[in-house]
Amino acid sequence: MKTPLTLCLFLISWLHLCAQDPFYTHFFNNRSGFNPALTGLSGALTVNAKYKSQWRDKPTPSYASGAVNLEESLPCSVLDYGFHFNFDEEGDGRFRTYDFGLKFAGTAPFEAGRSLHNLRFGGTLQWSYKTVDYRKLTFSDQFDPKLGAIYPTSFIPPNDGRSFVFFSPAVGFAHQVLFDQDDKRSPSLIWGASLHNAYSLGPRHLGNEESILGIGTRIPQRIVGFLEMEFIPYNSARHYFSVRPLLMMQRQAGLHYFEAGSRLSLSRLASFGLFYHFNQPPYAGRNTNWFSFSLEFGDIIAEGKRIDLGFAYSNNFSGLRNAIGPVFEVSLALHFATSPGCRLMGREDEVGYGNIVRCPNIAASSRRKMYENIWYKR
Repeated sequence: MKTPLTLCLFLISWLHLCAQDPFYTHFFNNRSGFNPALTGLSGALTVNAKYKSQWRDKPTPSYASGAVNLEESLPCSVLDYGFHFNFDEEGDGRFRTYDFGLKFAGTAPFEAGRSLHNLRFGGTLQWSYKTVDYRKLTFSDQFDPKLGAIYPTSFIPPNDGRSFVFFSPAVGFAHQVLFDQDDKRSPSLIWGASLHNAYSLGPRHLGNEESILGIGTRIPQRIVGFLEMEFIPYNSARHYFSVRPLLMMQRQAGLHYFEAGSRLSLSRLASFGLFYHFNQPPYAGRNTNWFSFSLEFGDIIAEGKRIDLGFAYSNNFSGLRNAIGPVFEVSLALHFATSPGCRLMGREDEVGYGNIVRCPNIAASSRRKMYENIWYKR
């Protein structure tokens, strides 16, 4: 959310531009970053990494973001958990944001007729800090008005160009529905909402003051809402074809961002996504809208091991079209059909969900917790 492109962007709000969260265009491998209630939804011990860059008209990207995430689905417990680290850099001053934290989700399952429901509640305990490299910037007192020479600045950056470490937690909920447990082509639905930068306890390290200059600027809250469905129009003994429409809204400070689109998937082998991104009309000026395309490939590479690779490309066609370049994003995820957490608790650790719910896209543990059926046997 930090570029002019992100200005029209996704992730929400009332903002003061300088205070927006990093964003990713590749939603499907970063779901728990949008809503902590989706932590552990893959049904595996998962490690994934992401990298995004844009504005590549310069020798180095003007804006770049990266993330490393570890999540574990616990079939022996009502809880799932994860850890993450995010990095974001922008501009000539290398304005950087670092996020690191713990996230967790709990599940309450229930049945209604032939449908299975999961209510998921999650939270993120996250700490962040920001830095600026003032040596990369030039100030007005450095210029000689006659000679044009550049002299050393008298500006002394407070705290060596670093903010305090500040608290930026998140809370969220999600409702997941499998409409017919006995139908292999049953549609499913998941929707939810989350609040980011949700709370401040006031003092340093537990407050939400993000200012590098020490002027008390607080990071604005970010609201995210989403709805995703999955339909299976075709299913054979070996493969199935699914359609996954998505709607998402984000709001932060002065930005209101919306996304609508769909993915088409062949089993869990390959998928193609097309999404339209738009924003609420600004007070003045012109909107920036854009399309994004995603490609994902994945397969089980060995017994109990799976790899997924994703790519995303975004480009705008209005507003800032002539000022910025496209956005590129790549993600890599490794999944393992085991649960070290359950093993430490002395409980069953195998993620053997395949036979619990007879549906290729959704699986469930013996506790009726639903996950993506990434171990679907063709």
